[in-house]
Amino acid sequence: MSATVVFSESNTLSETISDDIDNINLGDVDEPNIVPGSHKIRRGLNSYSKYIRVLFTGDFTEISNILLWKSSGDYKTGETLKAESDKEYATPSREDTEDDNIPTSEETALVLSAYEGGAVIDNATAFSGYTAYIRMQLQSSTSSPAGAVNQKTIKCQYDEV
Repeated sequence: MSATVVFSESNTLSETISDDIDNINLGDVDEPNIVPGSHKIRRGLNSYSKYIRVLFTGDFTEISNILLWKSSGDYKTGETLKAESDKEYATPSREDTEDDNIPTSEETALVLSAYEGGAVIDNATAFSGYTAYIRMQLQSSTSSPAGAVNQKTIKCQYDEV
């Protein structure tokens, strides 16, 4: 058998967890599986931050080398996608996260740690459960064009034994 892998998103003040989400769309609301056209980000503003984790379950011996990066999708003028790994959960907001731009290659990818017993475990192996949080936010500037942004693909890669 092998691992079952899904993305999970946490939202709200008291942290509501949604496992096996359909998308990581960013918008002007703090909820999972949003439809961007219904929750548009106004030019010059930020999306709500998203707190995403990867959930590993099933029959496997070891999960290691968990990496995440933006593998495709062009930016529009004045648009940036921010991401940081191993963050603690906080109520999502539209305030600037001050995170770095999301990496765009495997060589510079975010390294995700395991999260067990309420603590981040660096370079953990043989765990079943959630990774630590990845915080993401789309930021725009007043020079961003009106209308929808381009779709981006986020890749998550890991080794499984």
